[in-house]
Amino acid sequence: MRVRVMTTGVPAGDETNVLCFHRLHYGKLAEGEDRRVPASAGYAITRRSRGLDPAWDPFLSPLRLTELRRFEPDAIDIDARGDGCLVARAIGACMAFMRARFRPEDGERGVGRLHQQSAIWLGSLDDWRHHPAACLSIAGRELQARPDLVSENEAARLNDAPLRWRVSAPDAAAVRRILERAPWAVPMIETLLDGAESGADAVCEFGAHDFAQESDFLTAVGLALQALPPSYPRWRDISIVSGLATPIGGLCLRYAPSWSRRLAAA
Repeated sequence: MRVRVMTTGVPAGDETNVLCFHRLHYGKLAEGEDRRVPASAGYAITRRSRGLDPAWDPFLSPLRLTELRRFEPDAIDIDARGDGCLVARAIGACMAFMRARFRPEDGERGVGRLHQQSAIWLGSLDDWRHHPAACLSIAGRELQARPDLVSENEAARLNDAPLRWRVSAPDAAAVRRILERAPWAVPMIETLLDGAESGADAVCEFGAHDFAQESDFLTAVGLALQALPPSYPRWRDISIVSGLATPIGGLCLRYAPSWSRRLAAA
């Protein structure tokens, strides 16, 4: 089942909402078609949405969002290191989505020294409660940790317009039908419902033997979360992790693409 996401006008009679995301990019500026990093480039915030308070910056770092003491290449699942890991979790009264990876300084196909690159979106927690399927669909498809270009105007990069999408919620009856027969639905829903009763942290993990690719996992999670009411008490504690080598706190639904290979080798 595909979640309907639109970026243009909305047909008459459709119930739609506009999702808005501020964004913050951290890493190194690059140049050329291969986005090679100049020798003089250092780490910096390379893109910021207009209106995003710099006071948010410490809370939107890979270290804070992954709960790691050090964020290094082995923090990312070996089968996810091309695109990087994806993390979605609540921060205060907002919802943060991060794509982070390590890439060669001599371009995407290079073999040079690695540098960290991350892209973070900050959205409304209320939008997350009502449209989790759309949020995950958009983030999975559009959130990429690509370096910004040296040739771009710096003032424009650091005063960028927030991203906006028009979305409509999936049909509730269709969601229920999918969840009734999907093998992944029971462990996801049980983790969320048991967590609401116990208040404890929990992890529900999946691998490539469950989902062929990240987008399939995100679609499944989005539908499971779409079945929760906005009044569900632990929306702030839900974290979605794809491609990170370790889970994070709260009620964590995690996808590790190399997991099935590890099981086969055991």
